Amino acid sequence: MTDRRILLAIEAMSEVDEMAVAADKHGYQLRVLAEDPAYYDSTHAEIVKFPTRDHEQLHAYVAARRSEISQVFSVTDTWGVVASKIRDAFGFYQFGDTTKLEFFRDKEAVQSELIALKLAQPSQSWPKIMKLRSGTGKMGVHLVSSEEEASAVIKSSGFDESDYVKQDFYLGPTYSAEVWRDATSEIFFGVTNRIVSKPPLFTERVKSFPWAADSVWEERVKAWVFRVLDALGYDLGLAHVEFIETTAGFELVEINPRMAGSVITPGILKTTHFNPYAMAVHQALNTQPCEKSEREILCGFSHVSLYASRVGIIKSIKGLENIHRYPGQLVCYLREILRIALLRWAPIGRVSETWRLQARLPRWRKIEQSVRHS
Repeated sequence: MTDRRILLAIEAMSEVDEMAVAADKHGYQLRVLAEDPAYYDSTHAEIVKFPTRDHEQLHAYVAARRSEISQVFSVTDTWGVVASKIRDAFGFYQFGDTTKLEFFRDKEAVQSELIALKLAQPSQSWPKIMKLRSGTGKMGVHLVSSEEEASAVIKSSGFDESDYVKQDFYLGPTYSAEVWRDATSEIFFGVTNRIVSKPPLFTERVKSFPWAADSVWEERVKAWVFRVLDALGYDLGLAHVEFIETTAGFELVEINPRMAGSVITPGILKTTHFNPYAMAVHQALNTQPCEKSEREILCGFSHVSLYASRVGIIKSIKGLENIHRYPGQLVCYLREILRIALLRWAPIGRVSETWRLQARLPRWRKIEQSVRHS
C-alpha cells in the first residue's frame, strides 16, 4: 500500500517511465492496469495485470479503491473513452469530454461532419477503403472495388454493415500530424512521414519524424490541420491526425484523440523538447501541459519495421550482424518483438499471421543529429 494518491492509467503505449516520473513530480504514483504486463516489461512503473476489456470489472476496481485513486486516464484511443466514462461515473476531474471522445472515435460520424462542413467531398468512384468505425491499429481495413466486394467483406467479418465506414481510396504519400489542441492552446509537434505497404495489407513499414521541418510545406500542413480541428471543435489535447497528400490537396484519413502512438511518440520525445507523456499526465492532473509551446528540433528519428512474409517458426534473421555499419544511433528491438509481439499471440518462436503486428519481426530505431539525414 502506498501513502501517495494513485494516478490510474488504463493501459498505455510506450515510455511508461516518463509518465511515472511526471506523476511523481506532482506527488502521485502511476499505476497502469494492463491486460498483458509483458508488453510493459522494460518499465519500472507499477503494472497490475487486469482484464482491461471488461468494463464492469474496471468500474468495480475503481469503486473499491475510490479513496486511493485521484484520477483515471488513458493515452490510448481504445481505452480513452472508457477512462472518460469512469471519470464521469465517479466524479473525478473531467479534463476531456466523453461525448466528443465518442464522436472522434466514430470515423463515420467525423466523415459525415466534414462533408457537412464542406471540408470533404466524397466521390462515387471505386475502389473504396472499408474499415471499422471504431477500429484501430490498421486492423479490419479492406480495399474493395464494388458493392459486391463490400458485402462479401461484411458477410465474412462477423460485423454488421453499420459497423463499417467506406472512404475514398486516395493515391499519394501518407503522413500524420502530431499535435496538441485544447481550449486555450495549439502546439504543433511535427509531421511523421509514413511508408505503408501496398494494399491490401496496409502495414506500416517506416516512420520518420520530423518530416520537412520548418518548410513551407510543413506550414501548409500545420494551417490545414488546425483548421480542420477547429472546425470540428477538437479541444481534447493530444491528437494524431492521419492524412494523404493528393493532387487536389490534403485529404483526411482519420483523427485519433490520443498521443501519436508507441512508435512515433518516442520520436517526438527524442527529437524535440516536448514530452507528450508528461503532457498527458499534466492534463489529467489539471496542471499546465508544458512550459514552452514553440518547437525546438534537436535531431531526427526514423523507425523501420520488418514483417514476416510467411508463417512458420523463426530460426534466425539474416543481417543483424551488420546493423552496426549504419550511421546514427541505431537500436534494434529484436528481443522485445520476439518475446512480446510474437509470443503474445502465438506459440514460442512461431509467426501465425503475415498481415499485421503479429508478423512484425525486428524493428529498428535510428536517431541522427542532422535532421536532413534522418
